[in-house]
Amino acid sequence: MITYFKNVAAEMRKVSWLSMEQTTRETIAVISISIIFAAIIGASDWLLQQGVNLFLSK
Repeated sequence: MITYFKNVAAEMRKVSWLSMEQTTRETIAVISISIIFAAIIGASDWLLQQGVNLFLSK
């Protein structure tokens, strides 16, 4: 078990972490793209629902 944690610590020292600026920029990009896709999917769903409602009401 001790060997496992030593290996984990050794591997964690090899990790190259992003800077805070890069992390912030990429987080904002992911959130923005998620919001855009949610709006597109929501609008598509609403349009399809309106089309089905119009079709079924006749």
